[in-house]
Amino acid sequence: MVRLFLFLVFAVALAWGVVWVADHPGQMSLVWGGWRIDTSAGVLGVALIAFAVTVALLYRFWLFLTRAPGRIGLAFKERRSQKGYKALTKGMVAVAAGDAEEAKRQVGKADSLLNAPPLTLLLKAQAAQLGGDEHAAETFFTAMLDDAEMEFLGLRGLLNQAMKRGDDIAALQLAHRAQALNPKSAWLAETVFQLEARAGSWLGADEALKRVGKLADLSPRELNHRRAVALLGQSVENQKKGDADAAVKLAQKALNEDPALVMASVHLARLLIAAGNARKAKDVIEKAWALQPLPDLLALYFEASKAADGMKKVTAAQTLLGLNANAPYSHIAMAAAALEAQLWGQARTHLEAALETAQQQGGPQRTAMTLMARLEEEDRGDKDAGRLWLARAAAAPADPAWVCGHCGHVDTQWAPHCPKCKTFDTLVWKTPPGAKAQELLAAQA
Repeated sequence: MVRLFLFLVFAVALAWGVVWVADHPGQMSLVWGGWRIDTSAGVLGVALIAFAVTVALLYRFWLFLTRAPGRIGLAFKERRSQKGYKALTKGMVAVAAGDAEEAKRQVGKADSLLNAPPLTLLLKAQAAQLGGDEHAAETFFTAMLDDAEMEFLGLRGLLNQAMKRGDDIAALQLAHRAQALNPKSAWLAETVFQLEARAGSWLGADEALKRVGKLADLSPRELNHRRAVALLGQSVENQKKGDADAAVKLAQKALNEDPALVMASVHLARLLIAAGNARKAKDVIEKAWALQPLPDLLALYFEASKAADGMKKVTAAQTLLGLNANAPYSHIAMAAAALEAQLWGQARTHLEAALETAQQQGGPQRTAMTLMARLEEEDRGDKDAGRLWLARAAAAPADPAWVCGHCGHVDTQWAPHCPKCKTFDTLVWKTPPGAKAQELLAAQA
């Protein structure tokens, strides 16, 4: 609307100007070099306009002639770049599809068409990795470090290579260097934490975990649990250094972060017993037993209770049974103590309860059957019944053990990392699968 209005105003002004010049033609004379030209002002104006238009056209034509080679070169370069980017795209698709030969062919084409080596370095490295040439991939990733915009990608590639070949020291150095370039990367924060923990640098892992908490989408419960494991690791480190007080404080902090981390209770109880604080050790074990009864806790409880004979062990086991009456290990603890005290009736009652709950919950059937065999022989002198129970024990599922939730490895001892796949905090106390149970039996033999 505004443009239409302005056009109408201009048209009216132009018409008025033409009419005014026609009404006032005037006279103009030009004398130059023996020539005299007499004309009106209107004709002179038209002549000047025609001259200006001619000059403008000639100037535009001259610009066209002078710029034509450059434009032709630019068009050729643009077409070449388009082909190069197309080859780059096809190369990335080939990498994603796992076609190493096509990826190499396309990266070669893109490299010859594009005058931007850093742009093709990543694709070269990925194509080399796809073809199994890790040395060439490392060369390309290293070359990327010389370009500020590609440095982070180069570090990430080298970091992944180091982790793949199990070089945790080099991986941690590369991870810290990459983190300096991109401190807000959640993936990198998690990687630094995992590497610090795997290296046994628990103080560094605890620091890295703070960054993970800010960047990663983890629940408060998961963060507290991870911090508890890191604090437990620091406690073990201080114990090895001979600083028992620091070890106790750190173990207590670990339990405060995650009371369900039973191995922190086991560690703290050992420290307290060694320090002569049996009463507090018993309190720690009782709280842990109420959450998750474990054989390690039972042995420590007997030690803290100074239960050297069968009757004292029965008294201690009764306390644990009262804390968690539905757990198979509570009944097994009572049965084992009763057997030692030669309380055959109590032993049989609790072994039957242990077998019933173990079958329902997937608990230690093998241990209960072995104790039942001992009971038959010691109480009734029935060796045939004892052998029958031992045969049933051999055929029963393996007792619970520490099973890696990542690779399925079975172990008798808990550790912050799976001994086989090195994954952080994946060992869970449960009944191993059939094949894994045989591995455990072989390891125990």
